[in-house]
Amino acid sequence: MRARAVYLIAAALIVASWLANYGYYRYYRLPEPGFLRHYIETTYTPSVAFDLLYVANKDDKRKPISATAEGLEALRFYPVQVHQELRRQTIYALRGYFDENRMQERQEGEPLRLNALKVQYSDGSVREENVGEIIAYRPAWPPDKTKEPPVRFSSGRGSSDNSGSAAVTAVRPATLSGVSSAWLEKLGGAFRYEIKANDTHGMPQQPSSATVPLEMDTGQMLSLDYRFQLKEAADVLSVYNVQLREHFTEPDGNQYDYIVFANYTPYPTDAQMRAYVREMRGREE
Repeated sequence: MRARAVYLIAAALIVASWLANYGYYRYYRLPEPGFLRHYIETTYTPSVAFDLLYVANKDDKRKPISATAEGLEALRFYPVQVHQELRRQTIYALRGYFDENRMQERQEGEPLRLNALKVQYSDGSVREENVGEIIAYRPAWPPDKTKEPPVRFSSGRGSSDNSGSAAVTAVRPATLSGVSSAWLEKLGGAFRYEIKANDTHGMPQQPSSATVPLEMDTGQMLSLDYRFQLKEAADVLSVYNVQLREHFTEPDGNQYDYIVFANYTPYPTDAQMRAYVREMRGREE
């Protein structure tokens, strides 16, 4: 009788341990590693780079090492780096750039829209992976260096609170007709920007907030301040590369776009990662 009781107790402890391990597995582990969702605007020129973030359980040894995309033959990647270590997951960053030595002469083309890339992994496997949405603008290459832009860079900053600014100074008269980005409508109230103008002596105009169209004189400074205000759980772990295009028109009709790069890169808490794991597990069921 005593032996049977001991057996039942041992069996109960094994079942309890199994249930605890199952609960741990279900609550904390990703069903499989994968890329976060990306919303990227990039330009097919050597001066532009972007990051792809890949999240895996800590005991998963496979990592992405490179990726290719049809139409972006010059796309290359630096060695994968650890972006963030969490308690049970690791987020890796794969930084893509466009190799100038592989750029081919071309005329300006329509933007290339991608949802998936062919990814090479450290174990030798190759898989087509959905990474979100990438829009690659394809200006003519090589660029026409005889055309001098009407504005030049003055200053810029970025902050850990997901805000930043960029300022330009007019080198000759031009009119700012507007600001655009492919992601402004999607972001809605989660992204704010403001245009401010100074006079030719660097003194703020009154009011400092300016509206378009805005006529700029030589020497006048214009700044664009932006801030991401992502609150929804689905967005907090998304990656945003926003290219804010300031559209300038000169008196002779020539047009020029100045690009302000506004990026949001997630650094989730363990609680946010647990919510992400639950979401991924829910999709598997």
